[in-house]
Amino acid sequence: MDRLSHSDYSRLLDFIAALQEPIMLKDFGAMMVRISSELLPGATIAFDQIHERTGNYYGFDHNVQIDAAEQVKMHARLQEVYKENPIYAYIQSGGQGPIVDLDHLMPKQAFRRTDFYQDIFRPYGINHQVSVLLSRPGWINTLTLNHGRPLPGKMKTLLALATRHIRLAHQAACQADEISAVSEMITAKLTPREQEIFHWVGQGKSNAETAIILGCATRTVEKHMENILQKTSLESRNAIMANSAGKAAGASFS
Repeated sequence: MDRLSHSDYSRLLDFIAALQEPIMLKDFGAMMVRISSELLPGATIAFDQIHERTGNYYGFDHNVQIDAAEQVKMHARLQEVYKENPIYAYIQSGGQGPIVDLDHLMPKQAFRRTDFYQDIFRPYGINHQVSVLLSRPGWINTLTLNHGRPLPGKMKTLLALATRHIRLAHQAACQADEISAVSEMITAKLTPREQEIFHWVGQGKSNAETAIILGCATRTVEKHMENILQKTSLESRNAIMANSAGKAAGASFS
């Protein structure tokens, strides 16, 4: 590993701190591109989210400076040719990284004959790519560093040090997203009034406190609580509070 300067370590600490900020999963890619561009100035950064199970979703965030029309054109072409990227074949064969250097997967001349290189790399002066592979069942999620020249050793060192934190942040965001989805399925079974009671009980309020907040009788809240527990298959108000805590995390990280 190349030796890092004080400013390198400072950027790395800022990067790790940024990963701790609450972020919705749908916004994770844009956040990763932004903070990775600050950590690794000079690299073309992209974050891909490909839904392999259906093939009908390809999220693509990047820091390439192009206008909206060119971006739409590039994205459409990328969806057509991304499977020609040797990293795709590496993933399909069971490769898990976590860091994969494209230069190690295919001879350069063979790669340059692909449509992927000609239509995605070549127009933007890209010749080299290093990817961080992120685990998510049914998806291909990658953070990629792209460069015209082989990535400098210092850039690779920073990426290696950051990778564990990137993977943990992504894992937390995915888990919170799943919790949030389950919580939404639960509350969808409830009437509007039951949802209000579910919310306040989830915040730790007693039946009496909830009744005061909603301007109704305590017995009314108790009756609604019986219905809520029956509809959601939750066993107690403690389970409701635990579920609400998961939903709050989902709202922050999903």
